[in-house]
Amino acid sequence: MILSEQERAANHAAFRAMSLGQKAEYIFAYYKLPLVLALIVVVSTVSIARYYLLHKEPLLYVAYTNVELPQEDDERIFSAYLTARGANPRTTEVYRYYGLYLVDPEESIDHQYSYASRLKLLAATDAEEIDVVIMSKGAYDLLSHSGYLLDLEDAFAGEEQDLLKAAKPLLVSNEVILQDNQVELELGEADTYEAETEPHTNALAVSDLPAFASSDLTDSIYLGIIANTPRMDESLAFMRYLLNEA
Repeated sequence: MILSEQERAANHAAFRAMSLGQKAEYIFAYYKLPLVLALIVVVSTVSIARYYLLHKEPLLYVAYTNVELPQEDDERIFSAYLTARGANPRTTEVYRYYGLYLVDPEESIDHQYSYASRLKLLAATDAEEIDVVIMSKGAYDLLSHSGYLLDLEDAFAGEEQDLLKAAKPLLVSNEVILQDNQVELELGEADTYEAETEPHTNALAVSDLPAFASSDLTDSIYLGIIANTPRMDESLAFMRYLLNEA
């Protein structure tokens, strides 16, 4: 409805005569929908801008399994790696999974936490959002037996012979279970556990590398590559960096 000049003037005068609270109530009552829509637009715009300003593209995904590095060592290793790769730390990151406990440590970590960590690792692996694993001996055994880890001698083949030469003194082997009777054992259909296994060279013993040697960790540290990584070149580049640069 179009108001006359006199009606608009009367409305303006009435509005000016209102108290501050009355004015707010009037505006909300008559302009509620446009205000809500404007607020949605503002919030959406801010959220999108914040995402693009703060979002970092993962260059590599790394998981700590039953290993905790001091924060300063963690930041030192991966900040230096981004620099070595010529990546912009404002837009690029090495995404890390912290606090994954795949086997129960001797102290305090309960079975539920261990189970949740295994589910998280499985989900990240299925989503192809995990590449490199830094692990304790117990976690290494579990991941190797379960077939999670890439055979590094295969990964270093061809153009990676220089990497194989540098890594060879640190290469370690572990068993991979091809098949077993675990289900039958749990169902009471077998009396003893039996498994068919074969050895795979699927990790590096990295405790003495400069990147980790200053961390004062009492347990041995191993580094492996998840078998289905879609970032093989970057995983090998990180391994080369630790061997030659760190």
